[in-house]
Parts: sequence; structure tokens; C-alpha cells
Amino acid sequence: MRMCNTSIGKGDRGQTIVVFALVLPILILFAGLALDVGRLYVTKAQLSTSVDAACLTGMKNLTSGQTVAGQLAVDMFQANFGPGAPVPTITFPSDAYGDQQVKVTATANVNTLFMRYLAQWATVPVSDTAVATRGKLVMSIVLDRSGSMSSTNDNGEAALKAAVPLFVDHFDNTTGGDEIAMITFSSNATVDAALNNPFNPAIDNAVAAMNPVGGTFGTGAGTHPILSTTVGAPLSLAQLQNDSFTINPGQNVIKVVVYFTDGLMNAVQDNFYCGPSAPSVLVNYGGCDATGSCAPAVHFLDPNSATADWGNCNSGGDNCASGLVYNSSGAICKDISGNTVRKFVSQQDGSSQYLTMANVTAEAQYRAIQTASAMRTESPVPTYIFTIGLGTNTTADDLLKRLANDPTSPNYIKTQPAGQFFYISTCTGSVNLANCKTELNTAFQTIAAKVLLRLTQ
Repeated sequence: MRMCNTSIGKGDRGQTIVVFALVLPILILFAGLALDVGRLYVTKAQLSTSVDAACLTGMKNLTSGQTVAGQLAVDMFQANFGPGAPVPTITFPSDAYGDQQVKVTATANVNTLFMRYLAQWATVPVSDTAVATRGKLVMSIVLDRSGSMSSTNDNGEAALKAAVPLFVDHFDNTTGGDEIAMITFSSNATVDAALNNPFNPAIDNAVAAMNPVGGTFGTGAGTHPILSTTVGAPLSLAQLQNDSFTINPGQNVIKVVVYFTDGLMNAVQDNFYCGPSAPSVLVNYGGCDATGSCAPAVHFLDPNSATADWGNCNSGGDNCASGLVYNSSGAICKDISGNTVRKFVSQQDGSSQYLTMANVTAEAQYRAIQTASAMRTESPVPTYIFTIGLGTNTTADDLLKRLANDPTSPNYIKTQPAGQFFYISTCTGSVNLANCKTELNTAFQTIAAKVLLRLTQ
């Protein structure tokens, strides 16, 4: 019995060794396969990170030309991949909507350690591709050309004319590229360059032709429809221009408004019934700062002219007893009952308010805020608003922060796109003008960088 048991034990051990000898190569092969697959995975991750970085770099530098953008993309790829980096292929196709793309493709050949014993797996190619689409920019620039911008006042015009052409040069002026409009305002507002592509030289010419004169009709139409598509409230003209671009389903579009002013908006636009012979008259009214040299008078202004002043009323203690003037002949507006018109209807609560500069200025601010909020909440593409204020009017600065939905504003709305407000101290005098030009150019360049970053994300 003992001999029998010993014989069986020896036989089992011999069989185990044989099985182990047969299985060992397979175990080694699987272990080696795991190591090789791990190396392939690491290389794939390197490629993915590298092509993504290269793609974004190429996109961010497209304004410098495809040659420069392509070389910078290659440099970024190699810096991210490290030693032994393959040479990526950089191309610049367009998507179905004609929007510019940057495509980066790279292949790395990985020499295997264990899989190489099978000749066809000695070297395994690993590839990755990244494609970035540059969004279409649809932007309206809204610029103040009121009288306070002149060389005899704060020199804002000179600084603006230097900065805006440099600003728009950052964007794609080629056929099928970005689309930019320009609206200006003083006592009236006009579309000086309609949304178009290419947008230059129209924008540069419009900036050069700006002539500072008149009041500050810088508001929006508010909660009511815009009253004129050519001389309506400037913020609403900007909205109208941006909305004129048809956005196709799935198209990558960024909408922007850039708004510059050197003071607090002080004019409003409404239609008035002024008697059977003038049943609907468009009037811009206000035109003075509430505490300015021309206050407390409310001026009645031709919406089609930056210089035509139809007349004014003393809005001090008499609350515009002389009435609203509605044409160049000085005609006084009469309501349907024949009474002198001394009030306007406020959008804030629907009440009738006397034509005083304090009431008009408050109404202008309210309408601007409502217009800006409507632009920021548009669907499917909301608008990013950037504002620039020249001067030391803290009330105007607070309003401009709110219009931009600047995160530093106490009225910041987290659920709406955040823009930014830029403050420029003063351009008054030849010494300050040089500094002002630098500061204003820096503000515009910062906005350009922010817009371009959104276009390329």
C-alpha cells in the first residue's frame, strides 16, 4: 500500500511540471501583451494631448496666416509629445458652413517588446486626430460720437479713431469670414456700416468719418419694438444687425456687442401723436446731462440728424409747460384732446411722466438695461456685451458694468453671459491723450483676445 501511494504522488508531480511548461509561454505572452498594450495606451494618450494642444494653438494663431499658425501648431505638438515626437500633419479645411477649421493628424510607430515575436506586430502604428472649428463671429460695434468727444472737449474721438481700426484687424476679413457692423450715436443714431463680410474697408472708413456733435442718444428700445431700423435706439440697432445673420442648425456662432461712450446716455426716442396733421411723429428728446450746463432744458431732436435741434422746453419748476416741439418749424405737439404734450409714457411702469431731464435720463438707462438683458438671453445664441467708459462719471460706469453683466457689478446675473467693463480715465489735453490712446487700445485688444478665445474653444 505504501509503495502504491508513493507511485501515484510521483506521477502527479510529473504531470504538473509538464502542464506548467506548456502554460508558461502563454503566461509570458499575455504578460508581455499587457506591457505592450500599456505602452500603446500611453502613446495614444500622448498623441491625444499633443494634437489637441497643437489644434488649439493653430486656431488661436490663424489671424497671423496659415503658414505661421501651422508652424506654431507643430512646435506645440512636439513640445507636448516630448522626445521622439513624430511630425504632425496640419491642414486647414472648412466645415459645411464654410467656417475655418484646423485639423491636426499624427501617427507614432511603437516598437513592441513581446508582440514583436509575431513579425506583423513588431511595430504598431498609433494615430490620433483633432479638429477645431473657428466659430463665426457676428459683432456690432456701438460708438459714441456726441459733442463731448471732440478735440475741444475730452479728445475721445481721436483716441477712438486710433483704436478701432486696430481692433477690427484681429478678425477674419476674408470672404466667408467674420461679420461686423458699426453703429454710432449722438443726438441721433445711425448704422454706419451694416453687418457684412468682408467688413473692411467699410468699418475703417466709417470710423474716419465720425464727427463729434450733439447729445448722447445711447440707449436701447427697451421692452418695446425698435421704432426705426435706420435711426432707432443704437443698442437695439446693434441687436437688429446681429440678428440679421441667419444661424444654421448646429453652426458655431459667437455674437458680440462692443459699446463705447464718454458719458451717461441722456436721450430717448418715442412716437408721439401731435394732432390730426401729425398723428405719428418720431422724436428724440433729452440731450442734456441732468446736471450739465444746458440742464434743466429738455431738447427735442430730429432723429434723422445729429445737429438739428427742433427746440426745447424749460423742465425746471414748470415741467415743460411750453410743450414738446416736433418739427423744424417749432410746432408744439397737441394730444387728441388738444392739450399741450408735456409728458411721455415710461416703460418702467407704464405711467405718464413729465418731460424733465431726470425722468428722461432714468428712462434711457432703464431701456438700455432691458435691451442688454434681452440680447444676453437670446436663443439659440446669446450675446456677449463688452462696454468701455471714458471719463469719471461713476453713474455711467455703474450702468456700463450692468449692461456688460460684468461680474464686479452688484447687479451681476450669474445665469447670463458675463461680459466686461473697461474704464478709461481721461483723454483731456495733449498730455493725457497719448495715455488715453494707449489705455483705450489696451481695452480693445483685451476684448479682441477674449472674443478670439471664445471663437477657438
